[in-house]
Amino acid sequence: MNETLTATAATCARSPFLVWWFRIVGGVNIVLGAMWLPFLNAPRLELSIPGFDAPIGGTAYRGFLDFTMLFGLDLLILGAFLIIASFRPGKSRILAWLTITLSVIRGVLDDIYMIAAGYPVAAMLLFIALHLAIIVTGLLALRHDARIVR
Repeated sequence: MNETLTATAATCARSPFLVWWFRIVGGVNIVLGAMWLPFLNAPRLELSIPGFDAPIGGTAYRGFLDFTMLFGLDLLILGAFLIIASFRPGKSRILAWLTITLSVIRGVLDDIYMIAAGYPVAAMLLFIALHLAIIVTGLLALRHDARIVR
């Protein structure tokens, strides 16, 4: 037990920025992932998708909730792995790069697509800001970690 605490303390001292980036971004992914679980997503579905016209309880409605649940599970798993990575940030840099890449593709580019498709602009701009914050702070954390290692 003491060895684990000592290793964690040494890791934080070596790379605190990357450690906390993994933890904060992991927590954000867990919260966002949970929001896509059907029991939390269903009550807010009409707010998040204006004009959603599938009959409640119908095949399209259930199918959409099932699909978004898969997206939520994806975010939950990524979040859990990011938090685990915070205990060995130097050996988990590739996970930071994956998260940054997903934030560009599945984040910013998808949010731009959603705006073009007619989704609420204000909400999508907030998500773009969140993704850009993850991208920029992730790149800075990786750069900081690389400088410490040298």
